[in-house]
Amino acid sequence: MVFSPRIDSLLQQARRHVAAGEWSDALLLLREQGDASRAHPELATMRADAELRTGHPREAREWLTATLPTIERSGDRAALRKAINQLGVAETELGALDAAERVFGRALELARADGDDLLIAHATNNMGAIANIRGRRDEALSLYQLAIPAYQRLGNVSGLAQSLHNMAISFRHLGQLERAGEYARRAIGYATEGANGPLVALAWLERAELSLQSGDAALAEVGARRAADQFARVPDPIREADALRVIGAARLTLGKLADAAAPLERALSLAREHGSRLVEGETLRVRADWLLAGGERNEARRQIATAIGIFTELGAEEQRGEALKWAASVWGENSLKSESSEG
Repeated sequence: MVFSPRIDSLLQQARRHVAAGEWSDALLLLREQGDASRAHPELATMRADAELRTGHPREAREWLTATLPTIERSGDRAALRKAINQLGVAETELGALDAAERVFGRALELARADGDDLLIAHATNNMGAIANIRGRRDEALSLYQLAIPAYQRLGNVSGLAQSLHNMAISFRHLGQLERAGEYARRAIGYATEGANGPLVALAWLERAELSLQSGDAALAEVGARRAADQFARVPDPIREADALRVIGAARLTLGKLADAAAPLERALSLAREHGSRLVEGETLRVRADWLLAGGERNEARRQIATAIGIFTELGAEEQRGEALKWAASVWGENSLKSESSEG
């Protein structure tokens, strides 16, 4: 397929930004071009990638939904496979997990038919992340363990870092903190080897989660602050929100109630603005604890009810069960059955 000099020039500019990790600049460039970014399949997937990497999953989903037919007509199978996987990532970020599973299933079918081992690894890893959100830890770990050998064969250190990071999360949820720490350290090593700053920050955030769960809230606060600063520089507002949630939780654990207010408020605002239902629910859970500590029982009850509603919507049964247990310890069994979610 022959493209105009204008499209070729745009493609070269976008590639330079992407190669330098300048995702905000790439996004600005491609948004300015509007529909011209649909003229080339690679430009179309770059735009989606830039939307996702800078915390705009709603925009990524809208772009991909409108652009996929054009990519399909182009006959570029590699771009089509990538775009479908990107759509699954956007659906996951937005909490549409049933839709995400269907999309990743289609991505896997195409990847297997075309012998695309890298996309098979990506989609398998992404399916593992959905299983983990829904509390199916063994299934999640099995899927990550399928992705890792593929990344190793391909020499893809960023993929290795992501899968190892995800395994650390699953082991943490299983209460296997020492093993989780081991995988988190390995994830940091591979992310550093690949010079992938956002992935390094993601691994720092997991280490902060582990520190908090292990009882070292001071260390957790330091690590989460480091991660939040890195995500703010990318920028990646959804991951920044998650890091701010951990900062707030650490300060709450340390008894610094006043200092916990700002990061929790900012985390909730970012999560809602950018459509991350999971981070919103987890932040509301911490805020409920913070509100209760400050004597605001009614507002704490409203926020925990909203969190429970989000966890129910996501099928995140473990988080839902933990939130219900916490609420029952404060207000008694079945206290939230008739509670409505806040808007």
